Amino acid sequence: MRPLFVFLIAAAAALVGTIVFALVHAGNERDLEQLTDARADVVQAVDEGRTAQEGLAEQIAAAEQALAASKGKVTDDAVRAELAGHVAAAKKLGAIEAPPVPEAGADGLDAPEDIGALEARATEWAITMRTTSTALASATALVQASHLQWQEDRNDAEAKAQAAAEQAKKNAAQLKKAKTTLSSVTAQLKVSVRDSQYTLDWTKSAGAPEGVRKTLSTHRAEGQAALAASANPNSLGSVTELGQRREAARLAIESAAWNARATVADGSNGRLVQKKLCKVGVGPEGQNQYLRCDAAEDLKKVGAAFEAEFGKPLRVEYGYRPYDWQLQALDEFGAGQVAEPGTSNHGWGTAVDVPVDDGFRFGQPEYEWLAANGPKHGWVHPEWARAGGGREEPWHFEYTG
Repeated sequence: MRPLFVFLIAAAAALVGTIVFALVHAGNERDLEQLTDARADVVQAVDEGRTAQEGLAEQIAAAEQALAASKGKVTDDAVRAELAGHVAAAKKLGAIEAPPVPEAGADGLDAPEDIGALEARATEWAITMRTTSTALASATALVQASHLQWQEDRNDAEAKAQAAAEQAKKNAAQLKKAKTTLSSVTAQLKVSVRDSQYTLDWTKSAGAPEGVRKTLSTHRAEGQAALAASANPNSLGSVTELGQRREAARLAIESAAWNARATVADGSNGRLVQKKLCKVGVGPEGQNQYLRCDAAEDLKKVGAAFEAEFGKPLRVEYGYRPYDWQLQALDEFGAGQVAEPGTSNHGWGTAVDVPVDDGFRFGQPEYEWLAANGPKHGWVHPEWARAGGGREEPWHFEYTG
């Protein structure tokens, strides 16, 4: 019995050892499988971090390009400082090695308790790389956006500056034109104020009604007040307003003067009825110029031929000269230089003075042409006005019908 008992004891011990070995082996296999699965997760995390790390070089190049292009050209320089900081951080991380990942069962990953530490290191490294990449991309985008905004702001500023310069140029041109107009209107108003005194004196002596003379006197006073007024020379509105005021005063004086003349019109020299005259232009003082209508019609024919020859209109400076204008001309130029009031063909509306500056000087083509061709339509250069004629006036032509 004793040998059998010993055998049974030995067999039982062997069986227990086999069972224990099998259990231990099975546990080791489960641990290894767990370690392998955990290692795969760690490798994935490291790979993601490495991908982010590998992209940093390209991101750094783009960021540095953005910094170079935007120097002094951003709306907020703080974004450039922030990007520079991210670039520096990314450069440091670009050289850091990824945490090693041992094979399952090897040193560092041979027990389940190794998994937590390895996962923590890998995850931290991967998150650092991804966060750095994301922050660098975001900071680069902010700098690029700030640079773009700076460019847009600059373009807007340049456009506004150009528009302002163009407007200033336009305003300067308008102001210059307004000043030129004011100067011209002022000179014309001075003539109207001057001539209206002759109109007042003459129509009074000729028996004009007090009412029309009072109206003319009132407008003359308004003209004098307009001449005394001033404008801000740097203000378009002020200069324009004064020009308009003076022009309105001049027109009122001229209209009132013709109304006064109408009350003493009797058909004699210098006393023609305005309604029976035809307008032929505007004189240098802004006063309408008239002629007897048949004379005006024939002058129109001469003018058409003149313009066809020279490519410019035949202008009239002076035509019909009312008696008061004749009195003024006598005072200005003196006897011998102008006809005695009541004797000039200007007073009959059958004489014109053409502009000397338009070529009406002895020997000039325009003068020679008009002297030769005017008679075809009744307009002649009188003997006394020709060279050597006594009172040489190459600009004076008379209508003979």
